[in-house]
Amino acid sequence: MQQTVSHSRVRELTLTSILIAAVFVATYINIYIPILMGQGGLVHLGTLVMFVIAIKYGKTYGALAGGVGMALFDVLSIWAIWAPGTLVVRLIAGYVMGRVAFTKEGQGVSMQKNVLALLSGGAIIVFGYWVFEGLFLGVGFIPALGSIPGNILQIVIASAGLFLVKSLPDLSV
Repeated sequence: MQQTVSHSRVRELTLTSILIAAVFVATYINIYIPILMGQGGLVHLGTLVMFVIAIKYGKTYGALAGGVGMALFDVLSIWAIWAPGTLVVRLIAGYVMGRVAFTKEGQGVSMQKNVLALLSGGAIIVFGYWVFEGLFLGVGFIPALGSIPGNILQIVIASAGLFLVKSLPDLSV
């Protein structure tokens, strides 16, 4: 018995793949600033793209694009040891951001909710990477505090994406 895949499911998978690729490529636009980054990490545009996707297109796209896109970047770069943390932290942050930015009027239409989404996702990223670095990478929680300024800088840069959200097209699947 042959199963058919609906047109909307193919469109949804294609869109998910494109958004993952957008985050992946944007993460390559980066600057390494050792003094701000503690044990690892980069300042890159992947976070901005992830934030815009989560706020404008919702929790599922935000979680998958951020988590898979950035973890794939880590795996294919010198940052491979960070991939498990990136996957989990970015999945959670993207999901929460997309959920917070949703209103009954639509996804990403309220600037107040979008700012709250950005702050929520930013807090998850800062806390999540601090725990990952301190506990799972074995650096210790006090030394891991050194990467917090770099993560905050990442979020400040990504906040510019709030001004892009309204200009992006709606994508109905």
